[in-house]
Amino acid sequence: MTDLEKSMVESMGLTEDNFSKPKITEIDRIKANVDFLAMLNGVELEVSGDE
Repeated sequence: MTDLEKSMVESMGLTEDNFSKPKITEIDRIKANVDFLAMLNGVELEVSGDE
């Protein structure tokens, strides 16, 4: 970030973390794919308490 961008971010009460992409694990990617495919096929998934 430039100095101007940093001063603008600070004046709005934000940090550089607000602009960084979240870290996504391979497990998160797999769960999203399973949920998406279940939605496409009209399947209701049971959610267990281990998450």
